Parts: sequence; structure tokens; C-alpha cells
Amino acid sequence: MTEKENAKTIQSGGLITLLRSFLFSEEKMRWVYLFLGLFIIVGTMWRLQFATDAICCGDFDGYYHIRWSSLLWESMKSGQLLPQFDWLPLTVLNPEGYADHHYLFHLLQIPFLWFFDDVTAAKVAAVVFGSGAVFSIYWLLFRYRVKYLLVWLFALMVCASPFFYRMNMAKAPPLTIVFTVIGIVLLFERRYLWLLPLMFLFVWTYSLFPLLFIAAVIWTGLIAWNERVFEWRPMLYSGLGLILGNVINPYFPNNLKLFYEHFVTKFNVAGDFVVSVGGEWYPYSAQEMLNYFPVAMGAMLFGYIFFTFRQNQIPEKSGFLLIFVTILLAAQFRSKRFAEYFPPFAILFASFSIKDFFSQPRHSLPPEFLQDLTPLLDEDSELRLGRWRRWRSYIAWGIGLIFFGWTLINVNGIDLRPYAGDGWKGWPLIRNVFSIRQEGIIETISANDSDQKYRGAGEWARINIPQGERIFNCNWDDFPKLFFVDKNHRYVYGLDPNYLYSVNPELSRLMGEITSGNRDDSAELIRDKFGARFIFSDAKENELMLRKGVESGQMNVVFEDDEAKILEILTTEKRTSD
Repeated sequence: MTEKENAKTIQSGGLITLLRSFLFSEEKMRWVYLFLGLFIIVGTMWRLQFATDAICCGDFDGYYHIRWSSLLWESMKSGQLLPQFDWLPLTVLNPEGYADHHYLFHLLQIPFLWFFDDVTAAKVAAVVFGSGAVFSIYWLLFRYRVKYLLVWLFALMVCASPFFYRMNMAKAPPLTIVFTVIGIVLLFERRYLWLLPLMFLFVWTYSLFPLLFIAAVIWTGLIAWNERVFEWRPMLYSGLGLILGNVINPYFPNNLKLFYEHFVTKFNVAGDFVVSVGGEWYPYSAQEMLNYFPVAMGAMLFGYIFFTFRQNQIPEKSGFLLIFVTILLAAQFRSKRFAEYFPPFAILFASFSIKDFFSQPRHSLPPEFLQDLTPLLDEDSELRLGRWRRWRSYIAWGIGLIFFGWTLINVNGIDLRPYAGDGWKGWPLIRNVFSIRQEGIIETISANDSDQKYRGAGEWARINIPQGERIFNCNWDDFPKLFFVDKNHRYVYGLDPNYLYSVNPELSRLMGEITSGNRDDSAELIRDKFGARFIFSDAKENELMLRKGVESGQMNVVFEDDEAKILEILTTEKRTSD
């Protein structure tokens, strides 16, 4: 570049561009953005995860997963492949029928147990897997050279509060995103053979493995439309991986029975459930969708607006994502569970749709004519074009800074309502956004139950209740924590209330009647029907049932603290002596 050209560049406002050309090439800057994104993602996930001392978030399932991983490791060290699962003998997960549909996930947690205690291991693993899920989406944008990476990074970081909340749970869904992203790349690159081992591993990791097969079906249909050929390999290799992963499985054939159990009880067309299940399986209301997913829903809208056909051809990448993410959006309306998947893929769809739109030719003039026309363009035209490009960069960075600020607000729960002003308060959407941001993810996670919850009751039970006895746990969702703090005893039901219902509907019905306090003979039913002499309950729940049992003289409180109660069902001799 000559001195005159340098002066002209500086004069036209290109000083930043000039300096950057000396320091970094465009390709190097992309790598800087990639690693900056990794730093932001990991830092955010670490900040969220360690906002509480407990295994995050909202339920106790993470305690079950890390305890089972530790038992798997102990079994391996003793030379056995699999330990026997004895803790829920009345349910589908009885010793003869147990299947671990998170098997590979549990194996992947084991290395963290080599360096940390159980709780810390689960939390660090959640940071690693959750960060890997978010980063895999960002990496996909990097790989396919989507422009303005930082803008899309910040859009991803504020796509939805429930998404980051669920990504911090010490569960397998983050790995589902990683497997799905790898599968999408294999489809885009037409490396179909690798779908077989990928699907095999997916089957061993989590029960949502059909998602990858659905992706293969969508891709096959897309190729059939564009190229008028039936590309059978994606479906074949992903289908073979699905079959082999289920058949060559340490839990075969129980794994197939458990998958069928999940499918029948959770994906019924009517949308209701025979027994009350966890809140995650119920849908968001329309108001909640607007409140909690404004960025993700906005991304879908922009993706639809900018999506265009090209001479009756569907753009491969954005076309695939349109169909795939629309399916996720429909599933999101069916169940809150899909807050783990829909939001980041919505950002991905918008980015590819906009990329394809702006990569289209702006005109149809022949290249030879354009070459002859170029010398006729005056310097002012070139300068205006250069200014437009610079301003486009400034606008993109401005949007990025706005998203960055939104990320800080979203994570830390800063209350913006005092700054909203009276004029804005009349706008429902703006009012809802300000209201949502008041209760940030940090605040929500830090309000989780303490890691110490039920530890006192578990310690008492280990010392005072004979090993191997069955305990009547009043609430199914308490089981994972009980299993973690007291693995010496068995329990009535847990992980999913359908597991008891599927084996014994009568016991499931009795469970509801007993815990609601509608039975006066609850002590006899618990002892004779459920085979338990001890009852565990959260200190703040099942008050009517426990009070009636104690007042009747059939039960006695043997342990009580601020978190839990343990009651013993008295024998006739004890009642008489008392």
C-alpha cells in the first residue's frame, strides 16, 4: 500500500481497518472471536453453576446421576461390569428390569470423580458439558463462516433464560446438543458413514437419540427436492447406528422396554398424563413463551422472513434448519423440556437464513459487462461503499454490545424496572421483558435448595434403620437426594411416578390417596401393601397425612429437623406399651 493510499484510507475513516490489517488478518480475527466466545461461555456457565453450593438446578436428579456414576466406578474397580440397581424394587427400575438410558453420560462423569468430591464433580462436569453444548452451536457458526460472530454469540447468550437454567442441570441433555451438532455437520459435509458410530454413542447416552434420525430424514427429503435423487445413506447409517446401539447394549433388552415406557407415557397425542409428572413435561403458556423466549422467538421470526428459495432450490443449510428447528418449536409448545434444545437452534437458523439471504447476487448482469463497467465507477461511489461497510460493522458491534449488556442483566438479575420510565410501562412486551429481567438466572439458581438438604435425615436413617429396609418416601421427586445421602435403603418410587404406575397402578393410586391424607388406615396400607415400616417426608409437605397418623397412635416421629421428618409405623405391642 503506497503512502498516498494510506493517507486516503485514513482520511476516509479507515484507520481501524488499517491498524487491524497490520495486526490481524480477517482469518486471525475469526479465531480471536472463537476463543473469546469460548471464554465467555465457560465463564458464564461457571458463574451460574457455582451460584449455589448444591448440584444445580431445580430438582435433585443430578444427585442420582453422580451417585450412580460413583457406583459404576466402584463396580469397575472391583472387576464387575455393572452394579445391580436395588433401590426401586416396586417400579419399572426393579433389579430384573433396570436399564440405564444415560449409561455413556454416567461413564463420562467418572473422570471428574477422580479429582473432586461427588458434589463438586457433578458441578464441574455440568460446566464442561453445558459449555460444550453452547460452544458447539457457536463453533458451527464459525465453521461455516457466518459473519459478525460476536453478534451471534451474544444472541446465543441471551436466547432464553430457561435454556441456560436447564443447561446447568447435571444431566445428559447438553450432550444431546453436542451429538446433534456433530450430526448436522456430517450431513452438511455429506460424510454419512460417520452417522453410524455417532448414533451408536448417542443411543448409549440419552433417550432422545431419535432426534438424529429425524435430522437424517429431513436431509434426505431436502436432497430429494433439490437434486431429484433419493439419498438413502443418511437414513441407512443413522438407522443402523440406532439399531446396533440398542441391541449391542449392556442393558438389552431392558433398554428397549424402558424406551417404550418413556414413549408411551410422555409422548401421547392427547397431551395429558395418567399420573402427575414433573413440571418440565407440561407446556408453557403463550404468555410464558413471549416472556421467557423473546430472543429465540424473534430469531425464528427473522429466520422465516429472510428465508428465500433460489430458482426452485431450497438452500441446503438454512432449509434444513428451517424444518428441523420448526419441529423443535412445535415440541417446545408441547413440553418445557424442549427449552433445552429449541432456543440455541433458533439462533442457528436465523444466522444461516440471513447469511443465505445476503449472499444472493444483487443483480443478474453478465460478469463481462460488470468487468467493463468497473472502471466507470467514480471514487465517490467507492468511498460511499466503503463507508457503508464500515457503518455496517459499527451497527453490528453496537448490537453486540446491547446483547452483551442484556447477558449481564439476564445472568445477574439486575432490576431495570425503576429505569423503564412511565411511558414504556404501557407497552406489554417491554413491561414483561423488564419484569423478567428482575429475576435473573443467578437469583433463581442461588435460591435452589441447599446441598445439605436431607443430609441429617439420611445420616439418621443409615445409623438407626436396618440396612436394606424399604422406606416409604412420600414424594417421588425426593428419591434422587435420598439415594445420594442414604444408599443403604430401598424406596417406594422415584425418578418418574410412571415407573410405579406402569408396574402396579393400584399401588400408584393408593400412594396418591395416602399422601393426600384421605386414608385413615395409611399406616396399615404402608406396612402391608408397600412393605415399609418407616416413612420419609419433606418437613413442609404431607402435613395432613402425618398429623392423622401420629394422632391415631399408629405412627411416631423418630427424626425431625427443618428439612425432613422420619416416622416409624408402630407395631401392636409398641402401641400398647406406649
